[in-house]
Amino acid sequence: MKAKFVMLIFLAIHLFSCNENIDPDTPVKPKLTAMDSIPNPPIDPNPIVDYTKWEIKNGKFYLDGKWKFLKIAKPLYDYANSDDVYKLVGSLEMLKKKYYNAIEMTCYWKFFDTDADGIIDKSLEPLNYVINAIYNKGMYPCLGVEMAAVGGSNLVEPFWDRYPEAQAIDDKGNLVYDTEYGFNSKVVSLFHPEYNEALRLFIQNLAKGIDTKKILYFETSVEPQYMGKYNLDYSISAKNEYEKWRAANNITDEASKMPTTFPIPETFIKNPTWNKFRAQYLATWVNGEAEAYRSVAGSSAYVAVDYLDATESTQMNRVGDPIEFLTHLTSPNIIQVNWHWNLATQSPNQKAYDRVWQVKNSTQRDWAITEHMTFNGSDYRSFSDQYLINILNNTLNQGTRFGWEFVNVINRSTDEFCVYYNNWSPKRPINVVDNYWGYWLHQVKTIEESK
Repeated sequence: MKAKFVMLIFLAIHLFSCNENIDPDTPVKPKLTAMDSIPNPPIDPNPIVDYTKWEIKNGKFYLDGKWKFLKIAKPLYDYANSDDVYKLVGSLEMLKKKYYNAIEMTCYWKFFDTDADGIIDKSLEPLNYVINAIYNKGMYPCLGVEMAAVGGSNLVEPFWDRYPEAQAIDDKGNLVYDTEYGFNSKVVSLFHPEYNEALRLFIQNLAKGIDTKKILYFETSVEPQYMGKYNLDYSISAKNEYEKWRAANNITDEASKMPTTFPIPETFIKNPTWNKFRAQYLATWVNGEAEAYRSVAGSSAYVAVDYLDATESTQMNRVGDPIEFLTHLTSPNIIQVNWHWNLATQSPNQKAYDRVWQVKNSTQRDWAITEHMTFNGSDYRSFSDQYLINILNNTLNQGTRFGWEFVNVINRSTDEFCVYYNNWSPKRPINVVDNYWGYWLHQVKTIEESK
């Protein structure tokens, strides 16, 4: 009896001490037998990244003629800031061990151009340093921008001092602020001519200051849209562009003419001609960013674009007619679907993929179809492993062969948007990717061969 009692005490102390030493940053690896059966591949110590051997075609990325599925890390840093750049460079070896082979840097306009005149005011040395470090590490640098004023990006005050009339106006005649995403920043009219001139000049100057040959692909502004919560845009700039478009297309009917007084009636807000124009203009706006890159990097530079297809009740507000928008995206090589999964219904956002494939097939464009934020740290953190696996399989079943993009690839336990803990152990969403990368490469190949 005494021996049993001593043993129970020993076990209790042992269990307590084990629990005490559990690192809360380290999640328990799920028991997924089928996925465990395919090991992760060995790390290539000297991967080839020769940009002369890059090619994107048939929806895939090829290196020296061999198809490679990309695992794209998007670390959200200030790339005009040396300290942030050193953090990323210091983590490249860790990211390589986690099978990331592409690193995308988003350059926010406000970080580089302090008065938003298109002239870069900060040194590009940190950005060049990280581009070269990524390339020399055997990974593919990718470069994006954020030029809109919705969802966290914002224009600096000197711009508004010069162009107060550039702020977007809703159907009630009110100036628009970004309350939809909670930032309350001024929302710019995408139709404003001086704004567009400055943003394209900035992209050109950014491209001129780096080695564009080392950039696998460029990306236009994140999630291009007007907005979902507001009816946009009824500014003078919007009216001027609309009238030019009507004249160029010989449209004269009174029903589609923009009203001259507020509030704008519902019949016009939903007018098919007006929303056709809005879709075509938004596509032209995105194409303009793409061509600003190519004016420096060359006509063969690859460009990625987000296609935002949210709830159907807000879709017209965001992009106008979605088929018109996609049809007039003439510059991109890569279409990144967002949303790719409907979190409310817990099912694929099928209408988004269907629209992209409809336009791809009808226009015979060689688009690589992939996703914007395949996973981020916050939207998927509460779901089971099987649910996350279903989401990843859905992307492949929808035709994704280019790669997956993960945001925010920074090791920060307290930031729920980041996908790693402080010690670089994976949080729940990225766990089913990192621990089973060999399985997923096998799955990509298997699904491709079955088509």
